[in-house]
Amino acid sequence: MCLSQDYLSKMKSYQKTERVELVFSGVDYFKVLEKIIDEAREVLHLQTYIFVVDNTGQKIITALKRAALRNVKVYMLIDAYGSFPFPKDCVTDLRNSGIFFRMYSPLFSSESIYLGRRLHHKIIVADKKTALTGGINIADKYSGSNGEKPWLDYAVKSDGAVCNYLHVLCESFYHKRSSKALKLFETSPTQSKDKKEKLIRYRRNDWIKGKNEIHQSYMEAVINAKTSITIVASYFLPGSAFRKLLKEAAQNGVQIKIILAGMSDIPSLRLAEHFLYDFYLKNKIQIYEWKYSVMHGKAMICDSQWVTIGSYNLNFLSHYISIELNSDIVDPTFASMFSEHLRDVINNNCDEVDLKKTENKRSLFYRFKQWIAYHFYKSLMNFMKGGRRYKQRKH
Repeated sequence: MCLSQDYLSKMKSYQKTERVELVFSGVDYFKVLEKIIDEAREVLHLQTYIFVVDNTGQKIITALKRAALRNVKVYMLIDAYGSFPFPKDCVTDLRNSGIFFRMYSPLFSSESIYLGRRLHHKIIVADKKTALTGGINIADKYSGSNGEKPWLDYAVKSDGAVCNYLHVLCESFYHKRSSKALKLFETSPTQSKDKKEKLIRYRRNDWIKGKNEIHQSYMEAVINAKTSITIVASYFLPGSAFRKLLKEAAQNGVQIKIILAGMSDIPSLRLAEHFLYDFYLKNKIQIYEWKYSVMHGKAMICDSQWVTIGSYNLNFLSHYISIELNSDIVDPTFASMFSEHLRDVINNNCDEVDLKKTENKRSLFYRFKQWIAYHFYKSLMNFMKGGRRYKQRKH
């Protein structure tokens, strides 16, 4: 399939990457992560929302200590809320090992002035040339332990000079300072429109700081889609504008498939998601529920050409509150492989949701609970954004 120029002409600032690889949650991710740490020679940044000092976390800490012993400058930034409680003795041990460590936005800090703003992105970048980004936190539940399947999630490994952007981004967050270099990266033109090139761009959402790039990527991709859209979505509660675009795309003949959680670590949010099932199914949007573990993935692929993978959830928290990062990828080989993987997930690991069956199964009380959950999260969204309305760009 020839690469549609719509994805490049309207979505600027792609850069060449020497290599781009899909990484899966479970053993795969943590092997890649440990390898990146062990091969670092000069400087390493690790930033994440959840870091649990369990078997998986201890293994990564040990690798970070090895890097520090090699005189690698290791910087570690974890979210104070997402990683709570992080053991004080572990903090002392990390710092005594030569690792630069701090918590993002602890209570009564200058960062906590923005209520609810959390560091939700997951970034590892080594020597400004190798990076791992996605939605995978550091804990046993993401690696799989005690015979349990790991939570379903994805990451992207990229190599090349483009990774310097992530290094600068991590530096700015760790040291609490703005960077002109970030703006230069973000405003630079796309390097190539050759369909043979592997292109990537890193997109941020930090609405409090005026960044709404990931949301724009999702909206533009749906508008530009010609044949197919597949969404992998944990905590899926998109706003009315995005739902309208999905509806319009389906009416224009685009086949839309959404893979959602069959089980969730937040049951009330799953109830709210179910409230919208009727809307999707009545508009010929197919819904599939992953059934083997908790769904935590955040990704979308359009026309088997364009892919986004990252930490951004299609809900109000990611849109209005959290600090997020996604990788947008234009590479036919990568997109083809991811498409094949998602087809396998749908065919062998999901249950398709049928409108008539779901209507017959739901009691009036269950429907009432869905209504309550949905309107609770909708009210919470309005409260968290302080009544401000996001001004949509005209398409």
